[in-house]
Amino acid sequence: MLIQKPILTEKGQLLYQKNKVYVFSVLPSANKFQIKHELEKMFEVKIKKVRTSRQKPVLRQNRYLQKSPTRIYTKLKKKAFVELMPGQKLPIFEE
Repeated sequence: MLIQKPILTEKGQLLYQKNKVYVFSVLPSANKFQIKHELEKMFEVKIKKVRTSRQKPVLRQNRYLQKSPTRIYTKLKKKAFVELMPGQKLPIFEE
């Protein structure tokens, strides 16, 4: 499964209300064509456009009190912004 979960934040809801764009969290290795094919197969809708965004790992904390100092980073995240053809809707965002 390339699609991990829908992102239901305030910013995601605002994007949906203004531009009818749905936001999903996807695997970092997935590309636009794979995301489009997976969503069309999963929800049986036609997709107009897919945009992606990557969030780089960020340093969370340093650990100095061990034998060897280590750094702990967050994981790489990727979002997909999906725009459907006119007249198409996803049922999970309508609830």
